[in-house]
Amino acid sequence: MNCPACGKEVYDNGEERFPCPFCGAEVIAGKAAAEETTEDRLQRLERELERQKVKAKIEELAVSDHYWNKGTLLSMLDRQSAREALERGDIESAKKHLADAEKSFNLGCFLQVILLIVVILVILFLRSR
Repeated sequence: MNCPACGKEVYDNGEERFPCPFCGAEVIAGKAAAEETTEDRLQRLERELERQKVKAKIEELAVSDHYWNKGTLLSMLDRQSAREALERGDIESAKKHLADAEKSFNLGCFLQVILLIVVILVILFLRSR
């Protein structure tokens, strides 16, 4: 069978529902897939959409962190924790870790800008003497 999200071939191992080992999306196999109602499918797709949004935010923050060239350790650790929570299927925990990562990232950016301003002020002060 194939994963509906990434299209890669997966083995169900006799389970009706399991996360895809490649992308983490929920895969429904066998009779459960045939018995899935429209409401169940809608709920499953909404959860998958929410999971994909959180995953995109994590990667967007990683790119921003890379752009600033010195990602804070706390931001990197929180992003990794968010990725691990997504792999477990815990979207709420992933959102919490992502919010912590954003706070750490913003604090790191703020400190870098402040440091640059302090260095410029020290240089100007030393030149004026």
